Amino acid sequence: MKVLVTGATGYVGHNLALTLAQQGNEVNILVRNPSSVFIPGHRHIHVFTGDITEKVSILPAMRGCERVFHTAALVRLYASKPSSFYDINVEGTRHVLQVALDTGVRKFIFTSTCGVIGPSLNKPMNETDPRIAGFNNDYDLSKFMAERLVADYAKLGLFTVIASVAKVYGPGVETHPLSVNEIIRRFIQGKVSFCPSPGDLVSNYVFIDDLVKGHIQAIENGKSGEKYILGGENISYANFFQTLRTISGVKGTLLPISKTFARVYGGWHFIQAKLQRKEPFFTARGVNQIFCNKSFDCSKATQELGYSITPFASALEQTLHFFKNKMYA
Repeated sequence: MKVLVTGATGYVGHNLALTLAQQGNEVNILVRNPSSVFIPGHRHIHVFTGDITEKVSILPAMRGCERVFHTAALVRLYASKPSSFYDINVEGTRHVLQVALDTGVRKFIFTSTCGVIGPSLNKPMNETDPRIAGFNNDYDLSKFMAERLVADYAKLGLFTVIASVAKVYGPGVETHPLSVNEIIRRFIQGKVSFCPSPGDLVSNYVFIDDLVKGHIQAIENGKSGEKYILGGENISYANFFQTLRTISGVKGTLLPISKTFARVYGGWHFIQAKLQRKEPFFTARGVNQIFCNKSFDCSKATQELGYSITPFASALEQTLHFFKNKMYA
């Protein structure tokens, strides 16, 4: 089968494109930089140069494809030009959807974020729960707007599915400076790690292998117009680091930080980055993303798609093995 993967130089898209190619699919990938070191290499992967913000550049990559995996996005909490989130995550998605409709693509999956669903209170949130708080960053808001577009195109006759993704970790090419993988990597290297206080705040963590399989299951078994949470176990910060200590054998230095301290640090980092003319990866506004419960319910995906979750301890062990091999090499 011939498929298109956007965002194949990113963490999720890279692993997804490789898996699809290994399954025997002919995989077209749309990339802005054909010389990128993050382009997945496989004899079934074909590179097309283009940009989702330029609609005309999408057509050559999508021509003849039966399925589209749209993972490309601007993934960060801050951009010096806020309209970039709208241009890439919303209008870029509109372009990919329209070309898919025009070329007769059979199935389309959009990679979104559980950030659209928002924080949780007393129980894990599911796909239909109403959001209980406003948006505090442009990334989540842009993904919400893109999800509305995907729903609109489903009504126009395009088979669309939304994959709502939790915090991702595991082997792969991942370059975001404030990721779960980076937290794990710093810890096993013996660097000081910071734990939000109180440590009983809960987040949902999804293993990259589960997420890739979930995307394929969603496009094969999902229902058009539906959204599926692709996550893992709901784990507190305290349990996260305790499990990491136990499996890695690294005691590590763990410092609890309060929300107030994190806000001050976020503000200082923002000013420092601006003075150095760099993009800050952490801001005072971003603190709200960390100091809240983000517990999610994946039962819809497990029941309707056949989705399964690798136990956190087992997935973490595989992740540590991957990182230790890289460090040794």
